[in-house]
Amino acid sequence: MPRGDVESIPMPQRVLTTIVVLCLCSAGLAQDNWLLTTADFKAEPVVLKSFDSLALKVTSMSGDERTVPIDRFLDIRRSLLVAPASGRFILHMTGGDQLGGEPLVLKAESLVWKNPTLGEVEIPTSRLSGITPPGRAAPAERGHEDVVSLSNGDIVRGIIASMSGDKIAVQTSSGNTEVPLASVASIVFAATPGGAAAQRGFRVRLDDGSSLIGVDAKLEGDVLALTLGRGAQRKIALAHVAVIEQVNGPVSWLSARQPSEALYQPFIGPPREPAVYMDRSWRGDRPIVFKDRTFAHGIGVHAYSRLSWPLDGKYACLRTRYAVDGDSTLADVTVRIKLDDKVVYEQMDVRAGVLSPVIIQDLNGARKLTLEVDGGAAYAQDSFDWIEPALLRDKPPEPPATMPGDPR
Repeated sequence: MPRGDVESIPMPQRVLTTIVVLCLCSAGLAQDNWLLTTADFKAEPVVLKSFDSLALKVTSMSGDERTVPIDRFLDIRRSLLVAPASGRFILHMTGGDQLGGEPLVLKAESLVWKNPTLGEVEIPTSRLSGITPPGRAAPAERGHEDVVSLSNGDIVRGIIASMSGDKIAVQTSSGNTEVPLASVASIVFAATPGGAAAQRGFRVRLDDGSSLIGVDAKLEGDVLALTLGRGAQRKIALAHVAVIEQVNGPVSWLSARQPSEALYQPFIGPPREPAVYMDRSWRGDRPIVFKDRTFAHGIGVHAYSRLSWPLDGKYACLRTRYAVDGDSTLADVTVRIKLDDKVVYEQMDVRAGVLSPVIIQDLNGARKLTLEVDGGAAYAQDSFDWIEPALLRDKPPEPPATMPGDPR
């Protein structure tokens, strides 16, 4: 079964999973029942017994207990009612993570953010993407300077020099400007050239809509201890944890890695950069969906689009699927995968309503990976989703043309 949200599991299999979970309740508390996905993208319901940075122990539906090495672990999740992230503001981070709450202080290398569940958390400035009111999508386009939008429609551009719980100081071309935090509608942080190197860690998603990456995670009874940068640790009641996901382990999602190039060329007008949506469909207002399936990871773009990432030789192959976003009869795109600017995969006349098979492409020691979507005659409604694009450390067996759970 290809990996995706629990809601993407076909109804008969979802019912079976529910029955299994109910049966497993006798083996442990209800909060211990999870859906485990391993690095080969196989998923099964389990009872979670223990978890740390080396391995996790689970009990299968047959009652067998086994240890899963962390190098074979992709994620473990359960169906919790996850509320949209809320609070005074929402802090958006690169890779799609977000935290509700409010800023406390901006330091030279980090922003101290107060979240109701996690308390005070330091977020590296290299990971800051934007601050918005609840319910608003993360900023898709980031320029070379910080942009503070005010509730009266004014915009202040420059460099945010300081931030506290009641005001923001912005260095502008005409001098310093202080803005009351109460008058701020949104903030878009300047893009960080090159971005931070992809580091292994653990992403934890909470039932309040927040998500955060730590360098280590360990289950201690009914509490998950998440270690953040500089040794700071937050202890989270397991009852609030919806997903524990390994980041940049045996699988590295491209949507969590900052591209070195992100180009959008409209049919009319100059090129725009970046105009891509990580783990969101084009326009950024909804998750990536194909018919009745929802995918947690992907990249929403529109023709003409070109995305590139540097490669470090740590991964063996690319795994991805793709589809035109929506059901437009006018959509018609050409899909290309390039290694070191050489085309290694091309599919023309891709139209709406068709989900591609799983594509496995050897990287062969390449130093750059490029995903390209070219439009038809006028790029009419050529919105497009790269579905679950990921770098894999180990090449899996060739998948079948169709996968269990694919829409008919």
